[in-house]
Parts: sequence; structure tokens; C-alpha cells
Amino acid sequence: MKSGRPRISFPFAGWLLWAAAAANFPGAGSAAPPPVPGFLPPQSQILSDMVLADNNFTNDWPVPGCAACLPKSHPSTIWTRGAYFEGALALYRINHDTNIYNYAAQWGAFTNWTLRSGDTDTDPDDQDAGQEYIELYLMDTTQTNRLTHIANNVNYWMQNQTGLREWTYVDSLHMSMPAFAKLGALDSNTIPALQTNATYTPEMYSFFHNIKSVYGKSNGLYNLTDHLWWRDTTFLSNYTASDGTRQKCYWSRGNGWAMVALCRTMDVLPSSDPHYPEYLQTFQDMAAAVKAAQRPDGFWNMNLAYTNDYPGPEASGTSCFVYGMAWGINHGCLAASDYLPAVISGWNALSNGALHRGNDTTNGPGFLGYEQSTGDAPTNNPPVTHDSAPDYTDFGVGLFLLAGAEVCALSGDTGITLDPPVVGASQVQLNFTVISSQTNATLNLLQTSQLGATWTTNASATFSTNLAGLSYAFTTTNSPGAMFYRVVVGP
Repeated sequence: MKSGRPRISFPFAGWLLWAAAAANFPGAGSAAPPPVPGFLPPQSQILSDMVLADNNFTNDWPVPGCAACLPKSHPSTIWTRGAYFEGALALYRINHDTNIYNYAAQWGAFTNWTLRSGDTDTDPDDQDAGQEYIELYLMDTTQTNRLTHIANNVNYWMQNQTGLREWTYVDSLHMSMPAFAKLGALDSNTIPALQTNATYTPEMYSFFHNIKSVYGKSNGLYNLTDHLWWRDTTFLSNYTASDGTRQKCYWSRGNGWAMVALCRTMDVLPSSDPHYPEYLQTFQDMAAAVKAAQRPDGFWNMNLAYTNDYPGPEASGTSCFVYGMAWGINHGCLAASDYLPAVISGWNALSNGALHRGNDTTNGPGFLGYEQSTGDAPTNNPPVTHDSAPDYTDFGVGLFLLAGAEVCALSGDTGITLDPPVVGASQVQLNFTVISSQTNATLNLLQTSQLGATWTTNASATFSTNLAGLSYAFTTTNSPGAMFYRVVVGP
């Protein structure tokens, strides 16, 4: 084992070798001791916190679908509920709890897998539910009816160039963009409504290019200097902040929507797509700008440009940014050495600062504080406090679960981040970063073949320091065929 700097130089997709994390997940438990500052908690605690938040929500909403079961008599197909299911399905992919899947499937079945205003719906917000219909189809590909209406709707958009008129606010990227990318990743022979794979993503890019670089008097809503997004054209000139001064406003959650949209799009978009490099560069530039705006306590403010504008923590934007940066590390788009501290600080802020635990008697354990209500600016529905409840509780839970899923994948159950293998002609180097305190512990490198079920110890070494963030490497023989690896603390 040797020390050195992390090596995050692998390609985005197409490994022959994978790093797998060991995991034995308990169910949600009682209040846990806070993690050591600067360290990620183990996967088991991250998952426990995710389940705690999800249970708080589903206990409040035991019926997953109804005609008008949301505040203001909104149907359960609106974007807030779609955003919840983004996170819930991310949790399901980790713990495979059939209750989560059944809850989501019952929601889709109640709506008959339709959008809020049908197949000719022109509101980008309403396509968020359609994204989850696609994900639920992928979990049961016998249910092709789950695709019909979202495919019909996106086809209608392409026929009428709807995105050029309707992608006029930064939230629309998150609500709509991944639906195009997800349809583009499907086999066009799945259902008659699906067009060829080469159709959806070019149209998606035309809408993206318009909102980023054309729409409005400033040539798009994306500021090429600050690498952040105006929420809409009303923010292109300085607005009046809460202290009465005229200031720039980059709304936190609005930029969070853009970051999540880019990640969820690149998740399914092949790196060979001609516009993939632009999506990636925009994401990386955004990540740097967002990291620079992080508060010392790990949260982000509602206004990324001016900290005195309704100052204080805000959890929904924080969840978006933790998700985005953790996703970037996990997918090799961001260097762990640069972004891991921000992810650790952000997640610990959410799990220990926003998440209510067993001693809460007002909102119940699992309630998420510091969530700004729906809106489009820091001015909406203040104050945002530890105990204040937003007008809709679902989307904040979904974003917290999205962040938790990526952080869970990043952590490793022993607080070790293992990079995808670096493959040489005769050897494989496994680079990993210790992000939790391990003093005089024996670390074992385990491996198994692609089809094998038995893990064998390939190499071991003693770790004799408790400093976080140090990078180490195991080197082993390059065996033929795909292999799976994990680093665990041995006896």
C-alpha cells in the first residue's frame, strides 16, 4: 500500500472492471451519534437517515395517488410529487424495499401513467412525473403501458418545437430535459410511440442551447462568467435583496435544478453524443462556482450571489448540490480531492442540521427543516427555519434522497472511497481514499469474477493513521475477464 494523491482519470463509461462496495444495510434506527466533523458516516447510517426521511413522508401520505391530494387541491402528478419519486426510486435501488416500489407503482397506476394535462401538455413541470414513469418501466419492462403517454407527450413537443417556447426558466431543465434523454436511451422498438433513438437527444439539445445561450436579451439564462443560472429573465438585472440593496440573484434551488438535470441527463446519455462535452463542461464549471459559494456550516444560502439576502441555511438547494458533486465524483467527472470535502460538509449539514431525529416532538422524526417552499426566488415564503414546514413537503424529501443515494455510493460501508480500477497490461491499480477514521486497521482487497459469487482476499495492508482524505492504492495482477473489487476492514 502506498500513499499519494487520488487518481480520478478514468473515462465516464465503458469499464471492463468495476469497484463494488461491501454493504449490509440495517433498517432505519433511532437517533445516531453525529459523525466526526469532516468525515462521512458509514453507508448504514446514511441509508438509515434516508429511510427515516422517507418514512416520515409516506406516513403522512399513505395513499400514493389521488385526484387532488396535495395542498391547494393539486393532483399528484405535479412536479413536486415527481421530484419525490426521483429520490424514492433512488432509495429503492439501494435497499430494494418492495414497499417503495409498490408505493410508486400504485401512484403511476392511479394516474394511468398520464401527465397532468394529457398527451398535449405543454408545461415542462408536468414532464417530471413522466421521467418516473420511464424509470418504473425500466424496473418492469413487461409494463410498456408506462411509457405510452410520456412518449406521446415528448413526441408532441418535438413536432411543435414546444421547448423553444416553454423552456424559459431554469427549473424547466430539471423537469423536462431528462425525459428526452431517458426516451432516447430506450430501444425504439419497445412501443410504437417511440421514435428512433437519434431523434430525442438532438431536439433536447436545441431546447437546451436556446435557454442557455439564446433566450432573452442577455443571450441565455446562463452567465458565462459566473457559471451560474439566472432563474428567468426577470433576474437579468439586479433585484432588491432582503436588506434593501440592489444585488445579483442566483437562486440556490434554481441552480440546483440545473445541476440535477445535467447529472440525470448524462446518466443515460452516451458519452459519444456530440453535445455530451458541452453538458459535461457546463456541469464542471457550475460545480466549481457552487463549491465556492458553500457556507462554513456546509449548507448553501438561498441566494448564491449575496449572502445577506435572507441569510441562513437552505436544504433543498443544498441537497441538489451534494447530489451533483457526489454524482460527479462517482462518475469520474469531478476530482475527489477537490470536491469530497464539500460533499462531506454538505451531507453532514443535511443529516445533522436539517433532519429531525427521535427527540423531535413538533414535526416527527425524519422531518426535514430549512426547506424553502415552492417559488422562484429567495423572497418566497420566508422565514426558512429548522422547524418551518414548506407548502409542499414531497420535493425536498426527494432531493434529500437523491443526495443520500449518491453519497451512499461514495461512502463505502467502512468510510472508504474506491475509484474504478486503473488497468495496465499486467496489473490493476486500485486507488482509494480513506474518508473515515481508521487507526491501525487491516484493509483487505477482495475480488470476485464477473459471474462468481465468492469473494477472495487478494491483498491486505495495515493502515496506521487516522487522517482523513489520504489516498492509497492496492496493486494486483490483471486477471482476464471482468473483475469486481472492494476494500474492507478486516479482522
